[in-house]
Parts: sequence; structure tokens; C-alpha cells
Amino acid sequence: MTEPLIKPGGLNKVIMNARQAFQLFIAALVAVAMLLASVTAARASEELRLPDMGNPAAQVLSPSDEQAIGDELMRQLRQHLPLADDPEITAYIDELGQRLAAHSDMPGLRFTFFVVEDDNINAFAMPGGYIGINTGLLDAARSESELAAVMAHEIAHVTQRHIARHYASAQRLNLQTAAALLAAVLIGAYDPQAGSAAAMAGIGGTLQQQLSYSRGFEREADRVGLRILARSGLDPQGMPGFFERLLEASRYRERAPEYLSTHPLTENRITEARARADAYTVDAPLESGRFHVMQARQQVLAQGDAREAVQRFRARAEQTRGAEQIAARYGLALALIRDRQFDEAEALLSKLEADLSGQPAWLLARGRLQQRSGDPAQAAATLRKAQELFPGNRAAPTYLADALLDAGQPNEARQVLTRAVRDHPNHPELKRRLAEAANEAGRPVDAHLAMARYYHQLGDLNSALGQLREVEHHPQADYYQASRAAALKRDWQQEAAQRD
Repeated sequence: MTEPLIKPGGLNKVIMNARQAFQLFIAALVAVAMLLASVTAARASEELRLPDMGNPAAQVLSPSDEQAIGDELMRQLRQHLPLADDPEITAYIDELGQRLAAHSDMPGLRFTFFVVEDDNINAFAMPGGYIGINTGLLDAARSESELAAVMAHEIAHVTQRHIARHYASAQRLNLQTAAALLAAVLIGAYDPQAGSAAAMAGIGGTLQQQLSYSRGFEREADRVGLRILARSGLDPQGMPGFFERLLEASRYRERAPEYLSTHPLTENRITEARARADAYTVDAPLESGRFHVMQARQQVLAQGDAREAVQRFRARAEQTRGAEQIAARYGLALALIRDRQFDEAEALLSKLEADLSGQPAWLLARGRLQQRSGDPAQAAATLRKAQELFPGNRAAPTYLADALLDAGQPNEARQVLTRAVRDHPNHPELKRRLAEAANEAGRPVDAHLAMARYYHQLGDLNSALGQLREVEHHPQADYYQASRAAALKRDWQQEAAQRD
């Protein structure tokens, strides 16, 4: 078996935090920037003639190496970026992303969609099918098709292997250094402590530019993304429409939207996207109806003061109509729950039942209202119904387990979360909740094992190994549990040795 170009965990010392990354690797990153600049200049005439997908990318970065780099980068981002933890919003983004990915040129490829708590309008793709979406993008889009257009564009960067092909343009590029560069820039974009303002504006800006896709890659991602949108039954006009508004907005801001720094827009590119979108016929876009509701949810969560959120959404509910008014009323109900105005929230949710009956948001909101108003048993019944009607939704088992714990049923909560972890293995928060439920159920060994997997997924090997040692020495550990802990310990110690 060929040793991966970047060992699992190999970036941990490099990117312990963004400030250290820039300080320790600044010389290396400048060298990479100079190398890429020289290669880019030499190949400027070939920019629009995309290389054959089969050869250069595969020679420099194989799919397995790309996956290994992506897995490690994701562990780094989990430690350093403000990732959103709201089960409903993250589930919605993931479900929309998986719908689009299923209609891509590589429907069998594993994609992981995650949400970053940041007001800037941005999205980015990483090796291994990891795609990040800023909450600012959800807030800025006007329809599900617009949001999906950006996501489809990022999916296209992955399926067309643009990251690997970008590295292929500089065949002497050290992949571990390049991965460190990518992690440093991504983390630095969200962490104000990551380097001085001068470094970010000067060297950091140069590095960011080197990570930008070429015009050819951007156009290809537009073309392929539009095809994904149309195949998914969404409106291809969402792409040129959103890009046009983004470019127009940038003309009236001191600082352009963050998305434009790595996805440069031009009038020609938008015109081409519009012409391609016009070639598709989608009579009635199949939007889920969840976009405006989840957008309102994000805005309620972002509003720090519950009373201000109530006032804001009460006014919006009076000023809007149609789908936007339904979403505003839903947002008002959430704000009322936060403000503990349970009776008015209950009355409002009752009026919304018919409008929101085809999506999980109504049942989930009702269940949370019942739980917070002091009726966890009724909440559990409502949330069981939500889980039955929407079996793929990750928020339903999360909320159900919370209600069961409040209702004094930790064993059932543990069973619900065990199934959820199995169905959604890429979401570490479920493992932490499982550990809490196991502990309350009087199963401390299972709790330690769940916490070990939680810490490991976050990239905190020391804490993960510490949990396994607790299992080894626990008097209640049976043969199976002890054997499982020993096997994980061997694997993770090897991983730790590689990091050292």
C-alpha cells in the first residue's frame, strides 16, 4: 500500500492555531506563492485550455490522497472555525447538498456539507468532498435555487477535481505544505487572531490569490453546476441571478463579498452563465419550501436579544406575503419560544400547521415548545412523530433524545442516539450527546467510548486516548468493551506517533 502524501494528523503541529501557522510557515508559504506565480505566468496562455482530467491530477494527487488531506483539514477546521451546531440548519444544508450531489457526474462520491457561523457571503470546497457554507450565504440568497446554485458550483469544483488539477499545474509543489497553506488561509479568513492585518493584506492576500481557481476552472464549475441544478429540478437561473446581484453589491461596498476573493466574477462570466441557464427548460422548479423557513430560523438564532427578535419578526409578518410571510410567522414563533411567551407561540404554531405540514420544521418547533414549557413527555410524542415522518432528518433524533432525557428516559434516549450516530457518522455532536445519554442511563463505559470517538473526530487525540484509558481501568467494562477500547487505542496511538 502506497504511503499517503500527507499522513493522517500530519498537519496538527503545523496548524495548532492560525497565528502559529502563519508564524511557523510564513517562509514556506512565500516560497509556494512564488513557485505558483512562476508556473502561472508560464502557463497563462493555456489557462482556458483545461488539462485532461485523467492524467496530471491523478499523477500528483490521487483520490485517496485527496480524501486523506480533506479528512485532516476537516479535523483542523473543527478545532478552529466557528462551525454551526444548530441541528435543523445543518440538516437542511446537508440534505440540499446531498440532493444536488446525487445529480452530479459522480453520484457515488462521499460529500460532507457543513455550516460556518459567519456573516460573510462565502462557500468553499476542500479535498475529499468537504464543502463549507457560511450562514451569510443562507442569509443573502433569495431562493433555494440561488443557494443551491452556489452549492452546485462548489460540488462541480470537487467532481471536476479542480483542487488536484490546480496542484498539478505546479508539479514540484509539496502537497503537505500546500495543505498547510490551505488550512492557514481558511482558518485565517475566520479568525481575527490569525496573523497581523498587514500579513493578511499582504502575504495572506497573495496566498489567497494563489488558492483561487483559474477563470477556466470557474467557468467549468459554472457549466457543470448549472447541469447539476437542472438535473435536480431546481432553477438554473438561480446561478446567474445570484452572481449578478453579488457583483452589483460589490460596487457599493468598500470591501467586496468574501466569495469574490476566491471566485472572481466578471460581466462576461455572468453573461455566459445566463446564456447557459437559458438553454435549460425547467418549467416548475422543485424547491422544497424549506429555504425561507430555514433562513428565518438562522436570523432568529443570530439575533442576540429574544425581545428584539420578537419585534423584528412581528413586523416582518405584517409586511410580507406568501412564502416569506409563512417564514416570518415561523420565525416569530421561534422568537416567542426563546422569550418564553409560550401561549402566543402555541397559538401561532397551530395556525401554521397547514402551511408547514410537509416539512419537519413545524413538528420540531412544536416539540421544542412543549419541552421548554415543561411537558417533556408530550414533546417526546411529538418528536417521535417527526422522526417517523422524516426519517432522514438529523434534528428529529437529536431533539427527541433531549426530550427523553428530560422525561427521565435515558435508556431510550441512548437507543435513539445510537441509531442516529450510525446513520450520520460524520457529525461528532451526536457522539457527545450519546455519551451524555449513556452516562445518565448508568452506562459509564459506553459513555467513555462515545466521548473517545467524539474527541477523535475533533482531532483531539490526547483526550480520545484518555477516554480509552478510562475504559481499560473501569470495573464495569466487559470483554467486548475492553477489546474495542484496546483496538482503538492501538490505532490512535499509531496516529499520534505519526503526528509526532
